[in-house]
Amino acid sequence: MDDFRERDLGQVETYLRRQNPDLPRLRLIAQSHYSSPGFAFIIVLGVDDDTLRRRATRAAATALLQQIGYVVELEPGRDVYELVPERPRSKHEELMILSVFQNRIL
Repeated sequence: MDDFRERDLGQVETYLRRQNPDLPRLRLIAQSHYSSPGFAFIIVLGVDDDTLRRRATRAAATALLQQIGYVVELEPGRDVYELVPERPRSKHEELMILSVFQNRIL
């Protein structure tokens, strides 16, 4: 079975960075439970001094992941591991990712 979580997390991160140009250091990392196709928790980096903004960004990332079909739910007592998103390597790739992702959420 193919696992597209890193790709999809990268699409969400790229989309949120475009929506928040005042957060140039915005990065997402996900935690996932072993043997689970979804996400346990989304970690937001680059919004260090603004708790409300970090929470709002996490909520937006969670909502976008749910919109494209993922479950995002922390299950107490289960071990997690980190997933790092696939990030664009060029501006051209960033534009392609944004185009694909925007079509997915329409």
